[in-house]
Formats: sequence, C-alpha cells, structure tokens
Amino acid sequence: MPRRTPSAPDPEPAAPPAEQVPYGSELYWRVRRDVMDGRFPPGSPLLETALSSDYGVSRTPMREALGLLEHDGLLERAPRGFRVRSGTAEDVVEIYEARIALESEAAASAALRATELDLARLRHQHEVILAAGDEGSAARTASFRFHELLWQAAHNATITDLLVKLTARLRIYDSGPPSPFGGVDPLQEEHQLILGALHDHAPDRARDAARAHLRRSLEQRINTLVGDDDGPPP
Repeated sequence: MPRRTPSAPDPEPAAPPAEQVPYGSELYWRVRRDVMDGRFPPGSPLLETALSSDYGVSRTPMREALGLLEHDGLLERAPRGFRVRSGTAEDVVEIYEARIALESEAAASAALRATELDLARLRHQHEVILAAGDEGSAARTASFRFHELLWQAAHNATITDLLVKLTARLRIYDSGPPSPFGGVDPLQEEHQLILGALHDHAPDRARDAARAHLRRSLEQRINTLVGDDDGPPP
C-alpha cells in the first residue's frame, strides 16, 4: 500500500445553484466533493453503472462527470472504468514542488497585477487567520483561503487552474484525520511578508517570500512522511 501523509483539509468551492448550471455540471461537483471527502479511498474502482444507480442518474451524465474528474487528475482509467488516483510519498513531494514553482510565480505576478480589491481581500483574510489563532481546523481553512486569494490576485487563469488541480490531488493522496497545526506564528509572519511585497509592488520579494513559506510547508510534509507528528500547514 502506498503511504499517504495526513494533511489539512482544503475547503471546497461551493457548487453553483442547480438552476444556473447544466445537470452534468451539478453531478460533477457532487462526485468531486465525494472523492475529495474520502468517500472513495485512493485506488477505489468507480464503475459507471454502479455510480449511476447510487446517484440516481443515467450513465451518460455520469460518464461525462467521471471524464472531467479524470481530466482534473483525481481519477485514472482502470480495466473496468475508473479508479481514484493513488500515489507514493514521492508523488506527494513532487506535486508539492510543482505547487511551489507555480505559486511563487503567482505571487510575483500578483505584486504587479493585484487590484486594490485583491489587496483588501488578502488583508481581510490575514485578519481572519489572526483571529483564528491556534484553532487548527479554522486556521487551516482560513490559511488555504489566503492562498486561493493570492492565486486570484495574480490574474493568470492558467496558473490558477493548475494550482487548483495540484492541491486537489494532494488532498486525495492524504488520509486520516488532520494532524496538529504546525504553528500559527510562523505562518502569520510569512503571510505578512508576502502581503508587504504585494503592497510594495515588489515581484522578486513576493516570489521569494512565497517560495520560503511553501518550502517550510514542504519540509513539514516530509517530516510527516518520515514519522514526525507535526502536520503541514496549508
């Protein structure tokens, strides 16, 4: 069995109201949420016929939803349909390294492209993190939202799309309850450095600050893989 590292639960975007999206899109969100929530553990087979019965839909929209989830990197082809992706500890580290490369560039881009509204949202989220303190689940959720807002502030749809997929794949590779939060003080300080670089329109500083922040997170993730009890921050 491949070893998976416990991690902070990444909040899911809310599915749009049913009346605003095609039926297949609503089904995609439902199945995606169930995959992300661990209803189907990594390696689990997902059979079109059985899932269609479980979700009360025909096979065509289910086939479309599973194809989209394969495109997202959450599923892979199996002899009789699909299965939830599984990976080794090395896979987790490789995906995290790709996230570091992309998110540090997103931070640099945000230093040049962020609007006043983007900056206001990031400042507000930083205050939310401060208010959450050491309350593990709340702090993780608030911190992950800060990262999402940073991606959006870069105004680069391709980078954002890739980061969404990478963090989703990290989520399904994780298992078990969230481990203890790795310490909120360093996280707050690192977010403050990123914010300062964005306000100063300093792309190199923003890139370096984001990379250092995520590198520390990766180190904690590696420590978890080798048996350390401290889990990685978002």
